[in-house]
Amino acid sequence: MDLQLNTRLDPLLDMARAAAGAVDRTAFLPVVARGIAEVLEADACEVWLDVGGPTLSALHRAPGSGAPPRSPERRALAEVMAEAEVAHIDGWLCVPLPQTAGTGTRGVIALSRSVAPSAEEVTLVEVAATLARLGLDAADAGRFDADARDQFLALLGHDLRAPLSNVRVGAQLAQRNLDVGDMDSVRKALTIIESQSGRLLARLEALLDAVAATGGWLIKLEPLDLGAMAAASIEPFALVAEEKATGTTFDVKVDAGTPLARGDAGQIARVIEHLIDNAAKYAPGKPVNVRIHASEGGVRLDVTDRGPGIRPEDVDRVFTPFGRGRNTGDKEGYGLGLYLARNIARSHGGRLWIARTSPSGTTMSLTLPVAAEPSP
Repeated sequence: MDLQLNTRLDPLLDMARAAAGAVDRTAFLPVVARGIAEVLEADACEVWLDVGGPTLSALHRAPGSGAPPRSPERRALAEVMAEAEVAHIDGWLCVPLPQTAGTGTRGVIALSRSVAPSAEEVTLVEVAATLARLGLDAADAGRFDADARDQFLALLGHDLRAPLSNVRVGAQLAQRNLDVGDMDSVRKALTIIESQSGRLLARLEALLDAVAATGGWLIKLEPLDLGAMAAASIEPFALVAEEKATGTTFDVKVDAGTPLARGDAGQIARVIEHLIDNAAKYAPGKPVNVRIHASEGGVRLDVTDRGPGIRPEDVDRVFTPFGRGRNTGDKEGYGLGLYLARNIARSHGGRLWIARTSPSGTTMSLTLPVAAEPSP
């Protein structure tokens, strides 16, 4: 193995460490996709699991690689899983994920690169596939222990809290305005209740899909208008602010020429909702500004508040399970939202981070790949 290739093995060590302690697919599989892409200096890496057929479960796009290549056809990936042999499909190197025992596969690792891989590099991907399988086995074995169960229940409670709270406020508002005969306000409140109930149903359906897949959220990619999604997410929070007279205001700005993003609509809506919820919760009575713009070959969404900020020593901690900053005061929550949101971003080949924080406010930033242009 040449020296240049040997210097790129650190990501494999990171994958091995992650595999040894994997308890959460949504956190582990993005490590796999990113690690393989870094080892082979690839433009993209996708991890597909066999859930009644190939299902995209994590992806990584190299920064500055331009528009993402179109994913391999599911039918072709199904053939790779059935044959359990390495294949080249539409410019992708497709390596099967082996089963723990016996024949068959658990899925496919697909790698896109402008230069064809050497035999040694194919071997590296096969090693990475074995590490991925070990990590999945560890996650499957540990997902029902007490700690994992408690964390899962807390995550579920966190994920449903915001839409349930908005449904409750909408119902209270509808009842109050119905009593005084303000039918316009009643209709507005019922619209909020309907939209939030739909969001709850979608999340419960996604949960059932995850359970059927033995854990982990599945990704259904489509073009996303982040501006429209942010506006829809803001609507119930603006209603709550108006009803409670908090003085909090919301604004969405989309820069001209901003492309569509690529992601799972339900999962990305969950991330946007949490960022807006956090901003409104920790900076009541002040503006919450959302900006969407093109950035570094992707699409970026910034949520800026004018709250107390996050202390420097807490910047990393707030992204860990049950990690909360010291400026949270008496605000409710388990400290799970940013942990879940970052894992969702990573599983989409994106990034979630704190772009700016000071005593005068915080900006949380999310980037996602640009949606691929449709075929001519």
